[in-house]
Amino acid sequence: MNTSQCGVIFLVALSLMLASCSPAAAAPTAVPATAVQATTAPPTSDPASATQPPTQAPSATPWPPVFDINKLGDIRELDSFIVTINLKNTVNGDLTEINTTIGYIREPFSAYAWLDLGTDDTKTYVVGGTVYDVNNFGNWYLSTQANQNLLYQADIPASNTGGLVGAQFAEQVEFEGIPAFHYILDKTDNPPNELNVKSDIEGDFYVAVDGNYVLFSHSMRNTSQGDFHQVYEITQTLSSINQLSEITLPADFLPMEAALALPQDLGLPLPGGSEMTGMIRYNSGGIGVDYYTYSASVSNNDEFLEFYRNLAATDGWTVSHVGKVKVHYECEYSRDCVIINKGSTQVILFYKSYTIGADFDWKHVYSPLN
Repeated sequence: MNTSQCGVIFLVALSLMLASCSPAAAAPTAVPATAVQATTAPPTSDPASATQPPTQAPSATPWPPVFDINKLGDIRELDSFIVTINLKNTVNGDLTEINTTIGYIREPFSAYAWLDLGTDDTKTYVVGGTVYDVNNFGNWYLSTQANQNLLYQADIPASNTGGLVGAQFAEQVEFEGIPAFHYILDKTDNPPNELNVKSDIEGDFYVAVDGNYVLFSHSMRNTSQGDFHQVYEITQTLSSINQLSEITLPADFLPMEAALALPQDLGLPLPGGSEMTGMIRYNSGGIGVDYYTYSASVSNNDEFLEFYRNLAATDGWTVSHVGKVKVHYECEYSRDCVIINKGSTQVILFYKSYTIGADFDWKHVYSPLN
C-alpha cells in the first residue's frame, strides 16, 4: 500500500491514532452495546419499483439528479452514526486488508474508532471530554483536550467518493429506509499513459435525498504497469443514523480512567492553577514510568523551582531533591528538576515551555545527580 493510499484510512492522526503496525491485541469482535452493527453491502432494489420523480409540485432538485462532490453533506452534522470502512489492497496477488469502525454522537460529543489490520488493532474512545487511545503495542495515550480529529477518517467525499466523480444517476431507492439517489460509475477501458501505466476505476454509491450525505459507497481501482498489478477496493457504509444514545468506555479501558485520576487521588502538590492535559504509559518496552503533563500556571523554571523549595511537607509528600536528575531525559543536562516522594511513590517534576511534566517513577529508575 503506498503513502497516498494509506491516507484514505490514516488521516489523523490519530493526532489521536498514534499506533504503528505490529502484532498485538486481537481485533474487536463487537460494537458497543449502544451501537447497531453497520451493514456491509448495499440493499437490493428492483428498478421497476424505483420511486419516480415527483410530479405534484415543483422541486429544487433537477431531474435526473447530477452528482456534485462539492455539495455533499457533512455526516458530522448528524446527531449520531456508525461508519465502517473496509479497504482491500491487492498487489500482485498479495492482499492487505484494513477495517475501520467509527461511532459518533454530536451532542455531547463522544466517539470511538477501531482500526483492525487483521493481526493488529488500535482503539480510541472520546468520552467526557477525554481521549483514551490504545495502540497495537498496548501503549496508552490519554488527552483531556478532546477534539474531532479522528472524525477526519470518516470523510467520505475526500477519501472515497471523490474518485467516482463521473458517476451517473441510476435510480431513486431507499437505503436502510432512507430515500436515496443511487449513482453508478461503469468501468471504462482507458489506454495506458505515456509511462505505460494503465488504470481504471468503477463503483457506485447512495446519497441521501435529504441532507445529501453519502450512505454507502464502493469503488475499485485496477492499476497495472508491466509485471505490476494492483487492485485497490474501498467499501464504506453509514448506519445507525441518529440512533446512538450513549457511548461509554469498555471494561478494558477503565484502568486508563483510574490512572488518569491517580495524581489527584494521591494529592500530588502542584502550583495553583495547573491543569492536567494528558498521560502516556508504555506497556510495551516501557521502564515502569507513567508520564503526566499539566498546563503550567507559573511562567518560568525559577518560579517553578521556588514553589517546591518553599513547599512544606503536605499530605505525606516531601521534596527530596531539587537539581539535576540522573539518566532523566529532561533533567540530567537541560534543567534543574524536582524529586518528590510519598511513601514508596516517587515523582520527577520538571518545567518546560509552560508545561509541567510529572513522571511517576514506580521502579525508582531516576535518582539525584550529585
